[in-house]
Amino acid sequence: MGDELLNTFVIGILWFVLGCIIGHIIPRVPILFFTRSKSQNFMFPPHPEPISINHDLLARILNLRKLYWMSIFFTFPALFFGWIMITWADSAMGFGLFLASGWTIVSRLLPDSTGNKYLYPYSLNLIFDLNLLINSRRLKDVLVDEDVEIDTTLICCKLINPLWEVGNVRCSNCNRILLDHPRPDLGRVREEGFIKGLARVLILDGRPLLSLKDKE
Repeated sequence: MGDELLNTFVIGILWFVLGCIIGHIIPRVPILFFTRSKSQNFMFPPHPEPISINHDLLARILNLRKLYWMSIFFTFPALFFGWIMITWADSAMGFGLFLASGWTIVSRLLPDSTGNKYLYPYSLNLIFDLNLLINSRRLKDVLVDEDVEIDTTLICCKLINPLWEVGNVRCSNCNRILLDHPRPDLGRVREEGFIKGLARVLILDGRPLLSLKDKE
């Protein structure tokens, strides 16, 4: 009798874990697969090399932002089937499916930190700041053409070339940090390989690995 109860408990736990895994993966299908093909990444250097701050990058982040919020709509089918399985079959898998899907919705609606300027991995504030760097690059070109002295408080150097490294955006010419924010997942094919890369994206949910570092 005891062995049967133990087996039932273990099987129930396994079904619950399976439901949680499925409920976690389904909402993240867009951000896992929709930008990973080589044809969509030919304009970017391979992961994890630094990536230039340009309009292609802004377009990619805007696209990832849409996919990030699209995951809420992908959550509803998993949430619905989980509720059906709980209601009609008292299923441990259904409970896991329902719990993981509900948590995804909560994690999307709640910001990462109320004291952080960038509340989400692909925040509009982040896009605005990156666009300012592009505008600084354009302003530098105008100042050089007009032979006007460059104000280094606004533009780091005459050869400003912002690159987004793992930990921050840095000028490749003078090494000045232009934006102290780690790089989130940008939808490139990851160097770890398909399985490890997807696992990392699933765990971090698009957020940078260094997102918990202390801000200066």
